[in-house]
Amino acid sequence: MFCFNDRIASGAYQAIRARGLTIPGDISIVGFDDQEALAEGMDPPLTTMALRDEAMGRWAVLRLLDLLDGTGDPEPVHRAPCRPVLRASHEPPPSTP
Repeated sequence: MFCFNDRIASGAYQAIRARGLTIPGDISIVGFDDQEALAEGMDPPLTTMALRDEAMGRWAVLRLLDLLDGTGDPEPVHRAPCRPVLRASHEPPPSTP
């Protein structure tokens, strides 16, 4: 299960366990945003994708300045690379007989 952010992943942990399932045995979970205190404190620690907050903020400010001075063109999509932070909430799916 890929969650929109680590807080939603925390709620998914609760819902999965309430149904008697295990993480990652029955279902793997990956979050997004690497809220370290939250992700590392979960049991098992949450695998997540790290946002590059500083780089995203720098890009946004530079784009805004370019647009304000008339030198920039609006970009409909900007892809910001995010690195995976591998912890223990994921594993390969079980093989089928």
